[in-house]
Amino acid sequence: MASVTGAQLTQVATADPVQALQGRVAGVDITSNSGQPGSGTRIRVRGVGTINNSDPLYVVDGVQIGDISFLLPSDIESTEILKDASATAIYGSRGANGVVLITTKHGKAGKTQFNVFGYTGFQQIRRTLPLTNAQQYATLVTEAYTNENAVVPADYTALLNSALQGQASGFDYQNLVLQKGLVTNYSLSASGGTEQNRYLISGNYFQQDGIVKQSGLKKYVVRLNDDATLTKFLKAGVSATFTNSNQTGAGDGTGNPTYSTVLQNAIQANPISSPYNADGSYSYNNITSFTPNLARYLTEQKYNKTTNTTLFTSAYLDVTLLKNLTFRSTFGINYNNVHPKVYLPQYYLGPNDQRSQSALIESRIENVSWVWSNYFNYNKSFADNSSLSFTLGQEAQRGYGSGISVTGYDVPADATLQYISAARAANSSVRSSQYDGSLLSYFGRANYNFRDRYLVTGTLRFDQTSRFLGSNRTGVFPSVGAAWNVSNESFLKDATAVSQLKLRASFGSVGNQNAAPNYGYASTAINNQNYVFGIDQARAPGLAIATLNNPALKWETAVTTDFGIDAAFLDNKLTFTGDIFERRTKDMIALLPVPNYLGQAPASANVGTLRNRGLELALNYRNELGKLQYNAGVNFTKINNVITDLGGANPIASGNTQVGYTTRTSVGREIAYFYGLQALGIFRSQDEASGYVNAAGTPIQPEAKAGDVKYQDVNGDGKIDATDNTYLGSATPNFTYGASLNLAYTNFDFKILLYGVQGAEALNAAAINLDKSSAIANIWTNFYADRLDRWTPSNPNSNQPRLTSNATTNDNLSSRHVEDASFLRARNMELGYTLPRTVLDKFRINGFRVFASVDNVFTITKYRGLDPEISASGYYNNPLAYGVDYGNYPQPRTYRPRLQRAVLTQFPSATSDENFFYSPPPRFYGDIRTGTKLPKLSG
Repeated sequence: MASVTGAQLTQVATADPVQALQGRVAGVDITSNSGQPGSGTRIRVRGVGTINNSDPLYVVDGVQIGDISFLLPSDIESTEILKDASATAIYGSRGANGVVLITTKHGKAGKTQFNVFGYTGFQQIRRTLPLTNAQQYATLVTEAYTNENAVVPADYTALLNSALQGQASGFDYQNLVLQKGLVTNYSLSASGGTEQNRYLISGNYFQQDGIVKQSGLKKYVVRLNDDATLTKFLKAGVSATFTNSNQTGAGDGTGNPTYSTVLQNAIQANPISSPYNADGSYSYNNITSFTPNLARYLTEQKYNKTTNTTLFTSAYLDVTLLKNLTFRSTFGINYNNVHPKVYLPQYYLGPNDQRSQSALIESRIENVSWVWSNYFNYNKSFADNSSLSFTLGQEAQRGYGSGISVTGYDVPADATLQYISAARAANSSVRSSQYDGSLLSYFGRANYNFRDRYLVTGTLRFDQTSRFLGSNRTGVFPSVGAAWNVSNESFLKDATAVSQLKLRASFGSVGNQNAAPNYGYASTAINNQNYVFGIDQARAPGLAIATLNNPALKWETAVTTDFGIDAAFLDNKLTFTGDIFERRTKDMIALLPVPNYLGQAPASANVGTLRNRGLELALNYRNELGKLQYNAGVNFTKINNVITDLGGANPIASGNTQVGYTTRTSVGREIAYFYGLQALGIFRSQDEASGYVNAAGTPIQPEAKAGDVKYQDVNGDGKIDATDNTYLGSATPNFTYGASLNLAYTNFDFKILLYGVQGAEALNAAAINLDKSSAIANIWTNFYADRLDRWTPSNPNSNQPRLTSNATTNDNLSSRHVEDASFLRARNMELGYTLPRTVLDKFRINGFRVFASVDNVFTITKYRGLDPEISASGYYNNPLAYGVDYGNYPQPRTYRPRLQRAVLTQFPSATSDENFFYSPPPRFYGDIRTGTKLPKLSG
């Protein structure tokens, strides 16, 4: 288990509580889906455990839930991440990918405290791409036609000549779409109470304007909870969190929040064409490198909105039955309503840039889930410092929901009339979806601690799920863990240098039912299939089976073995934690191979296996030197990921781009490795190209010319084709690491948080166009500026291929497009000052701190794309597209001056138990209900 405090979570400016964990915990890989506000974050505990869903289970105040985006980091008191099977087995079929335990802030007994937290800052892009300007672009395009003695297309001639002669810099499309975005977060809470009743109520407002124009997020969170001691034997509590978020300009305009079509188009737009006419209207140019006009498309994004409303409530009841026996019942329910709305206006700029009919796409998605847990706890302590505890419980869960999406046409552009009911066309379309799933479980756990030296834990859980049929509905998930607290042995009692030494080992299996969809065991049918019957050949509508069924489908199971050590030295100033582990995913769900003539998609089946082996290390040192207090920590994670079986299925190709599939998943390699031709450099001369021959003297690349890319003949058949595709690396890193340093000197403090990834590659899909050698249908996108160093007869030693107007093999997917995506990022740097107590006491304030903070201060990387941190979820939540950069919305750099912990308190009356509020100015001490003044309090 690893822990992160709530104070650490608020160090980074984000509305996502998962993103705030990045770099703090060994064995936990956290990657933002993108820098798009509200896009979410992916967490992977001990690597990618399956080719399917690898998301962990979240537990908020004891209630299991699939997502915690409804919370803000400032709502959280602490976070614990459970990693090995001994810790996660009690969650059964939902714990295979790790468990994240969230404890939210609750009221504490004492006088009422008002806590203010807030900041306002701005965000900007870390870097823009170095691209060619108009004159450089015109030089390269003109040269491409000159090299083939070809005529420049008439549409290009005037623009290219103007750019060449006028030395104009052209139009900067990156500047067109980028902006400095405002980020604001304000929070106010009131908490307090007595030992019998403790309460907290808080309100949060978060606003973030994206660094791409027309993108942003507003999020409102209201929380309240109350914990009561009803009797000596009875305790109860309730809590509720209401969240409303509004996201604008979500992603690529098709509901995918991870990637930005706006930014991707801006990077590839040719700089010789302006999106505006002389009169300021939108221009039309049939040689433009993208459709539609980017300036118009950017404006259209303001109609792309998503509203998300969540209500999460829970209640618990604790009963002390006997001296050592308690019973706890917890019920939690989560309601979520998502409302995406996209308006596509009618317009006409030219034959290839128009929309003849406006459209409004509006959806309603409603999800409800509840969990009811009941369990007994028995705890017994013995005189010899031994203890025994048992937990026995039952749990029921259900999740259900439905969605409907309607597309209406000919909807007015007036914002007050953008409703489906205002559609004037008759060809509206409707789509719907539904699901319902449940889980019934029984679990038990026993812990024995012998004299605080030998510790043993055993866990057993039975799950029954609606996702499978027959006997496959029931799963049994056992685990056992043991530890030896060596530091409590007599032979180490006098070892003052060793404060703690504990050896740990655990083994167990945990399920992953989320790898299988609801009704995954059944066949699916598609409608609108016409059949012909009878002599009159009349057509009748019908259904057709599209997917084969597999009634034997069951959940994936992760079997984990872990060996660990916990140590502390020098009076606990130096602490160390180390773990080695192996996690084997068996019965992994993949598609069975079927013959093509069957005409139906293959069924899902439990045919695959996967293995993760890893090492986790964490070291922390804290001390003080005079008035200087310091705390430094580092963590390191190395995981080896291998597919060991796919049940005889063919390798899985994925990560589709403009040049085809880019990733492959096969036995003996990690998930989603890059697969293409191996480039060996550039042919420096025609003699070198002609001299690249096989054993028989036949040219391997007979069409190659000087300046073309040389590819490796992997299979040795004397030619270059798809059979020469080979392993090109993957986004799976060799290791990841994090580091933090906290300094405090009198009232000043300084913090820095670092996060790094080493040995990961990324497939720069944008570079496929920006590094191109030839155009597609005479359409030339922009170039990386370093394309100016291309091969020419006067520059034969270049590593950049020549330009040509003819199609060549130079732009085939190859190692040229796979780049080193290792990076070291300063995730946060912060300088703060806390007002001294002598000043605070004058204003009856318990704490007041101001500080300035910068997120993503610097990033050291060789990657040429906008951001080396690429979503671990893959494009459109496809884990097999991991590491393919389709146009990742980059992480912004954020600057924030802010105010924290301005805590105002109530003070007791000098003559009674009533509470009185102090409110300067004017200075008034007394009962605010009657106006009766009291003498000024002293001390």
